[in-house]
Amino acid sequence: MSDMKKTVERLISEEVGIRSGVRELTKLHGDASYRTYYRATMSDGSSFVVMQMPEGLSSVSEEITNFRGTHDELPFINVARYLSGLGLPVPAIHHYSRADHLMILEDLGDEIMAGRVESAGEEARLEWYMRALDLLILMQERTRDRGPRSCVANARSFDARLLNWEFDHFREYCVESRLGREMEPADREAFERETRTISSAIEAMPYGFTHRDFQSRNLIIRDGSLYLIDFQDALTGPRVYDLVALTRDSYVKLADSTVERLIHAYAQRTGSDPQQIRREHDLVTIQRKLKDAGRFVYIDRVKKNPGFLKYIPASLGYVREALSRNPEHDALKAVIEKYIPDWR
Repeated sequence: MSDMKKTVERLISEEVGIRSGVRELTKLHGDASYRTYYRATMSDGSSFVVMQMPEGLSSVSEEITNFRGTHDELPFINVARYLSGLGLPVPAIHHYSRADHLMILEDLGDEIMAGRVESAGEEARLEWYMRALDLLILMQERTRDRGPRSCVANARSFDARLLNWEFDHFREYCVESRLGREMEPADREAFERETRTISSAIEAMPYGFTHRDFQSRNLIIRDGSLYLIDFQDALTGPRVYDLVALTRDSYVKLADSTVERLIHAYAQRTGSDPQQIRREHDLVTIQRKLKDAGRFVYIDRVKKNPGFLKYIPASLGYVREALSRNPEHDALKAVIEKYIPDWR
């Protein structure tokens, strides 16, 4: 028996109370995280998901924030307890061993929403995305007006520094790292002027609890219901941020009509002006999807994982569509076209 298997078996036996022994420990497919996941299948037929975290800051968060305090516990545990306490569907945490860098989680199964909708027709997709929208609105309703002591997400936010850092992440990796040269000074000035203007507009939007990556790969289907995962980077952000993450998913391209129905449904159910929501949706799309494109190159260059490069065209396509509806930012569009010609 491997050392890892022995450790998992000991923790499940001593801390969870299941003493039947680990029959099999299977490594699960992961995305770009430093965390590694396993399924521990027990001899009695039960199973658990085991999250293994490396030492250091990467075990806390993959994303930067403006949090100024110190973490007394892992953000994943903090946010999970917060959401669970509000009756929101998240996996139960059975035990966390700081010494072993292992967390024993409830096993929700393997069916992510992305897999369910990948080959489905648009009507079936719309049904699942409407259910995801139900969960998003429920999450926003239940987390509204919560104080900063309730959750670490309420003590950090998308401020201008963070928004601009993510814009610059695109410039640094998707443009300069790929081309092997820096932007020309005039183009960099235009890029920064336009992106800082968008960041200011985003900062002026209504803010609330934000999952930060509310998309089809982070929604698990179990017994017909959706569960939230990968929420450790939650913060306070623009109300439409998670809506953008859902509808402008790099992994699942929705029909324009489906996106419009989801945006309209969100506006109607939240009592918002549809045109205002559409405007906010466009600006956040530009910010998030440029960041995503840069992140995919970063994952390739720094983490040596090229698997996300294929999603860059979809991400930049969303940016192009949003910019086409907002001609006041044509200068940004011109800069991107100059350095990424095939984007046109």
